[in-house]
Amino acid sequence: MLPAAQLRPSPARQRLCRLVAVLVAMSLGTPAVAAPAGSEADDPAIAAATRTYEEGITYRDAGNFIAAAESFTTAYRDLPMKERETRAIVLFDLIDARRNAFAEGEGPGQLCECERLLVAYLEEIKQSFGSKGDKFPDTRKAKKLLTELRKQIDAARGETPGLDCTNTPLEKPAAPEPAPDPAPDVSDRPAMPDDRGAATPDPDPAQARRARTFMIAGAVTTGVGGLFLGMMTAGLVVGRNAERDGDARTQAAIASGSPLSQYDPDLQALIDRGNLGNRLAIAGGVLATAAIAAGVTLLVLGLRARPRPRAGAASMAPRLAPAVAPALGPNFTGATLVLRF
Repeated sequence: MLPAAQLRPSPARQRLCRLVAVLVAMSLGTPAVAAPAGSEADDPAIAAATRTYEEGITYRDAGNFIAAAESFTTAYRDLPMKERETRAIVLFDLIDARRNAFAEGEGPGQLCECERLLVAYLEEIKQSFGSKGDKFPDTRKAKKLLTELRKQIDAARGETPGLDCTNTPLEKPAAPEPAPDPAPDVSDRPAMPDDRGAATPDPDPAQARRARTFMIAGAVTTGVGGLFLGMMTAGLVVGRNAERDGDARTQAAIASGSPLSQYDPDLQALIDRGNLGNRLAIAGGVLATAAIAAGVTLLVLGLRARPRPRAGAASMAPRLAPAVAPALGPNFTGATLVLRF
């Protein structure tokens, strides 16, 4: 006779199954990112540079590219280096204004000034961040703009033989026309460049593709982990049912006075089914833990690789903070997902 206790998993195996279930539940969590306290708009220098930048936007919308470029230049110089991304936005608007001024008949000094500004910006990034700065999307855009500008300067030499930017000063601008009254601002804070659609540069296509690749791979890997989690659950159910059926068969045999033999085919089938369920639960739990952890990591990398909102727009964007906690009970193992906005 084979007692029903032999149908139950060993204590060590039971502890292993519970540990795997807890690890799977914990692997679903991602750390919530705390939003920085305070507002960049509290800095008087940034507020003043923002007002000057908005004046440049007004001039540009009115078609006065020279006046717009001068306002952008003042805002760019007044912004501190810690506002690297915002300075890059202003710089790109400044370059665009001077190139438009050249297209409307201003001298080649507009292009030469653009080249000087971009070279100085790239040197500043290199000195401040070293090789790390080469990976910034703004740095890559600045290098691309510099290449385009130098081609444009080479083309301008066809109309201006002997053009040399080292000896070509920027033409003195005429007195700017009074700027039209800006539209009233209904917000309680000064608008930063990203609050206006025209101020936001196009996102880097390579960065967007990389973020999309990470997100797709993370979603697929997490889905595979969910399948393995289902396999673990199925294994636990199979093992529990085999244990229950073995207990019932053993008790019935004892009650009838006909003890079961350890070689009884039905009893052996229940033992095999219980062992299969245990193996499925362990294998599914381990594989689910690895797949879900890898999938969540890829999803986080994809979120971080996405083009980030600039300056003021970042403070207005909703912040989603997911948190997952394991939920355990006498006959239940799972996870609780909480989303905070």
